[in-house]
Amino acid sequence: MEMNMKHIKVASCIALLLLCAFIGIASVTTSGASVSGLNVNPQVVVQGETLSISGKASPNEEVWVGSSFEISLPISDGRYNEEFKGINFPEGEKKISIRAENIENVQMSISPFTATCDGETVKVTLWPIPIPLIERPLKIINGVVTLSFSFPMTISGTKIDIPPGKRDIEISGDAADGATSVNLNVATSIKVTADSNGDFSLCIDTEGVPPGEFLIIAGEIERTVEVVSIEPTPTPTPTPTPTPTPSSSPTPSSDGRDGGGKDGGGAPDTISTPTPTPAPTSTPVITPTPTLSPMPTPSPTITPGVIVTPSPSPPPSPSPTPTPTVSPSPSPTPGFEAVFAIAELLAVAYLVLKFRNKREKS
Repeated sequence: MEMNMKHIKVASCIALLLLCAFIGIASVTTSGASVSGLNVNPQVVVQGETLSISGKASPNEEVWVGSSFEISLPISDGRYNEEFKGINFPEGEKKISIRAENIENVQMSISPFTATCDGETVKVTLWPIPIPLIERPLKIINGVVTLSFSFPMTISGTKIDIPPGKRDIEISGDAADGATSVNLNVATSIKVTADSNGDFSLCIDTEGVPPGEFLIIAGEIERTVEVVSIEPTPTPTPTPTPTPTPSSSPTPSSDGRDGGGKDGGGAPDTISTPTPTPAPTSTPVITPTPTLSPMPTPSPTITPGVIVTPSPSPPPSPSPTPTPTVSPSPSPTPGFEAVFAIAELLAVAYLVLKFRNKREKS
């Protein structure tokens, strides 16, 4: 009986310690410190690069520096799932919490811890032990629940912590009926101690943080930085074009009161004659000389045949045969065809005369 009572007391102590370490409906808090200044650089950081945080508090004061981001998760087949890879956990005291909306249940895993809430109870297990270290009621109200852990924790004199370094955080579960997305807020907080002058500093690795607004909190002061996936291109500054200043021309004097002119008796007034601006010389436009294309030599046109009528009385001497008229053309030179045509006409005239003489003799 004594042994059973002893086991019950040990189990009660372990459950009490885990309840202190795991606050099911609390969020990460950073208040309580008298922080008077907070600087975060750069204000736009590429995902995976480091943020430099510094601030001012009371000398030797403990300050919780928190960071958080929000993300909307899509729903596929009634479920949601997201893994934030490479979240850095430094040594020392730290807290982590998640707040989920539009859900029926949720499971959060940070090796070696897993917390599961089914809407009525929450169970916390430590890998590789499948038996829950703690199980207690925790209701999801209107689809909203908050889970929170504090590290390191001590159970039965044993210190349990998330090993320092980069860890993956996986959050998954079933979405509420009719929900189109799940809203998730992930917050972490790290405790630092200010020096004797009240100065404190911390570097936060942004690997695993999704692009968007990243909130940094210390005491009651908040700073927001922008996490981007790629480095933004700087906007070039335009170079101003200098405006030329027109030079002033001297105005010619026409007043003779200084001793010039007809009544002055001094030197005559000097009249400034403006130098004429030479007229711009026009560049002559060269007109190209047209190239004459050679015309083809036309062939002479022969007038159709002339009928030769023999004279009844002349002696048997050949009558001259009229030369065919050639249509005027631009001074053509008679070719072989013209000579040949004339020869044919002469031959025809000769045959006609010969035939005629032969008839007369007969």
